[in-house]
Amino acid sequence: MLASPLPDAAAAQTPRAAPDQTANPLLARWTTPDGVPPYDRIRPEQYEPAFDAALAEARTDYRRIADNPAAPSFANTIEAMEGAGRPLGRIASTFFNVASADATDAIQGVEERVTPKLTRLSNDTLLDPKLFGRVDTLWKARATLQLSPEQARLLQETHSRFVRAGAALNPAQRTRVAAINEELATLGVDFGQKLLADQKAGSVLLGAAEVAGVPEDQRSAAAMAAEAAGHAGSFLFPATRSAAEPFLTAAPNRAAREKIWRAFVMRGDNGNANDTNAIIARMVALRIERAKLLGAESHAAFVLQDQMAKTPAAATELLMRVYRPALVRAKEELRDIAAYAAKDGIAKVEPWDWRYYAEQVRKQRFALDEGAVKQYLLLDNMVAALFDTTNKLYGITAHERKDVPVYAKGVRVWELREADGRTIGLFYADWVARPTKRPGAWMNSLRDQNTLFGELPIVVNNQNIVPPAPGQPAQISVDEARTLFHEFGHGLHGLLSKVRYPSLSGTAVSRDFVEFPSQVYEHWVTEPETLRTYARNAAGEPMPEAMLQALLTSRTFNQGYLTVQQLSSAILDMRLHALTSLPANFDARAWEAAELKALGVPEEVGMRHRLAHFSHIFDGGYSAGYYAYTWAEVMDADGFQAFKEAGNIYDPALAAKLRREVLERGNTRDPAESYTAFRGRMPTPEALLRNRGLGGE
Repeated sequence: MLASPLPDAAAAQTPRAAPDQTANPLLARWTTPDGVPPYDRIRPEQYEPAFDAALAEARTDYRRIADNPAAPSFANTIEAMEGAGRPLGRIASTFFNVASADATDAIQGVEERVTPKLTRLSNDTLLDPKLFGRVDTLWKARATLQLSPEQARLLQETHSRFVRAGAALNPAQRTRVAAINEELATLGVDFGQKLLADQKAGSVLLGAAEVAGVPEDQRSAAAMAAEAAGHAGSFLFPATRSAAEPFLTAAPNRAAREKIWRAFVMRGDNGNANDTNAIIARMVALRIERAKLLGAESHAAFVLQDQMAKTPAAATELLMRVYRPALVRAKEELRDIAAYAAKDGIAKVEPWDWRYYAEQVRKQRFALDEGAVKQYLLLDNMVAALFDTTNKLYGITAHERKDVPVYAKGVRVWELREADGRTIGLFYADWVARPTKRPGAWMNSLRDQNTLFGELPIVVNNQNIVPPAPGQPAQISVDEARTLFHEFGHGLHGLLSKVRYPSLSGTAVSRDFVEFPSQVYEHWVTEPETLRTYARNAAGEPMPEAMLQALLTSRTFNQGYLTVQQLSSAILDMRLHALTSLPANFDARAWEAAELKALGVPEEVGMRHRLAHFSHIFDGGYSAGYYAYTWAEVMDADGFQAFKEAGNIYDPALAAKLRREVLERGNTRDPAESYTAFRGRMPTPEALLRNRGLGGE
């Protein structure tokens, strides 16, 4: 979120008297270790007054720049904006970190009230004619300014941000764009809060017979959750991916599987007060209207203008190159699954059957059991593998910090250091699920690296791993282990940044490049060297070699299903946002069903993210951008192949080049230039198809 807003004119002229906030830790000087947020002292009711005070200060900062009588210069305009509203940025990053990870009722109330204020200020900044006039003057004179490459990039990105926000429009159009932005921001918050509420309400209570055959770690966690909810003797499963997918994979009870599947898949689509379908229709309509005001035929066309893909057609072409062979493979997989299910008298495989019977086929074909594998994937061991991989690649060490205040129970903090002992930054890890945490996994920043103000980075990783029973180690799936490495790849992108300006720091790159550093990092977790060292059970015994080899051999198993699920979500995102007008009486549920049928997605497979709970595109900044995971996977498959070709997956020269040309660069140059500087050329999809077992040379 851009923390660089201006107020409406009336508010700027007649600021109201602010209440005394001398005791508010958010507004005082932070004397915490390394200047981290003072989470141990912040109360929810202190956020909104702090925002109001910081917003007023930001108004003053931006007004001073806009009204500067001196001729525009890079220093008094572009660089000055980097320093404007800094307290607001600090408070916003502190708050929205909590709003995602521990969204209590009090925090949600603050979010509802603050988000429109922030959006209004962002609009007023980016649509301010005087401020844009100064930026535009510099942009037109850029060839004469003798800027460094990083300064030139910052000017380019700043000018583009203003233009894409609508600064070059006429006054009536600017006013309408501002109103749309504000409504969209409010709708996004509403979508996220309704989804979280529906997810909480969708928790499923099962009896002992219904969980028979489910691994002990799942049963224990569910029993503990049920007891905490006042249902001792039962088993409570939240409607989250981390709870649903393991259950669907392991539970022999078909009726129980259906209950869990429906609770998970129907989130946001239950026709109740938390239904999100009307929000979706309104958001899509507003996005279309805004795109046309800004000169694009669709929201997708507008979004992709400044991405690597450039056009919806190019993004869709890549998706379809992978989708078509994946669909063929998924249909082959369905035949295998149906044959196995028929042994249990099941004439038609349903969506809640797929994972269970796929697991039975996998056991038969590879002598591999996911429940048995998880016993060797302990969270603490995989964390050790994560830090060891980082050390081998970059010489970086991780040192846990117990003196840093955190925002919720279970959050851990590490300080990352260079080989010579210099501090790189701080890493907050919030891996365990809680009822107040939004679904999924993500990385965010509490402070961006920059040399302009001499600041070291602070990044946060979130997952939703089901907490283990008291005294038991947390076991995770292979997918959760990959996610652990994936999010830390994002974290390293933020931590290893070496740029001058905060706006260009770390992960502030195009959406279809930001996933490359995270996805390439996933490869190391399933390498034999990693598993032989760190895949150990609670007794410290290593994963049996036969199991390890079976795990490696089965890496492409069920990839048709998984790929179709992911890409159908990406294709529908692109098609939805490529609409040039919203059909009359648009119904998101019916539109989704029709598009899936046209795409040929088997009902037994379905989408990874149905529209009703597709947080990425309605509450996460990925609208017309979910394709980015596949776009980046082309790069990560090709990029990791370089390490394979070197004969050493920790090759120091390659690691140094990846760090220097990608991780340290932030957004100081075009991402295609960064990838080419690392790999020597742009990638092709063949490595991706080969990795997924879908073809390729």
